[in-house]
Amino acid sequence: MLEQDAVPVPFVLAFAIASGLAVAWAGRVELRERPGLVARTGAFRAYGLFVGLVLVPVSVYFYVFYGDWSLAYLLDTRTIPSAVALLAFVLEAALAAGAFLLGARWIRAERDGRVLALSGAALAAGVLSWVALAGRLSVVGTVAQHQGGFGLVPFGASALFDATLWMGVVVLVGLGYVLYRVGRVGSVVRPDGTGNGR
Repeated sequence: MLEQDAVPVPFVLAFAIASGLAVAWAGRVELRERPGLVARTGAFRAYGLFVGLVLVPVSVYFYVFYGDWSLAYLLDTRTIPSAVALLAFVLEAALAAGAFLLGARWIRAERDGRVLALSGAALAAGVLSWVALAGRLSVVGTVAQHQGGFGLVPFGASALFDATLWMGVVVLVGLGYVLYRVGRVGSVVRPDGTGNGR
């Protein structure tokens, strides 16, 4: 069992890093062929849309409807000011964008292996944090219920189970589509900087 003050790397932040690096790798052809600002590439715009329309909203959903569970009962969401929560979601988006930018820098420096290695390491850290918190995440309730050991619902029998499955599918399908499109567009970049779908 984790100590109350032990805060592992949250899965969603590790996923933001891993996905940013993975999309940069998928867009490696475009990133190498189009010098200049990375933010002007189709790969960065596509990933930005994914982060803004899928990743962050899914995080917001879990925080709003299952906040104490989403924080593994380490913090009581009732005590967190809304401005701090908003800042956390901005940080999530910035972390994802930063991971993409770092990946793009390494791609342009012909260090593809680093991008894949760090992406894999971030994903592994996220999975390990989930495993480390499995005991806490196996029940759904509030911080008070968790600390008092009453009124908790098993994760598999809760509405959260279905929500997690659906949101997981949305995130994975969204990311899969972005990876496919970015890789496909990047593979046909022409000398004038245009490509398939532009």
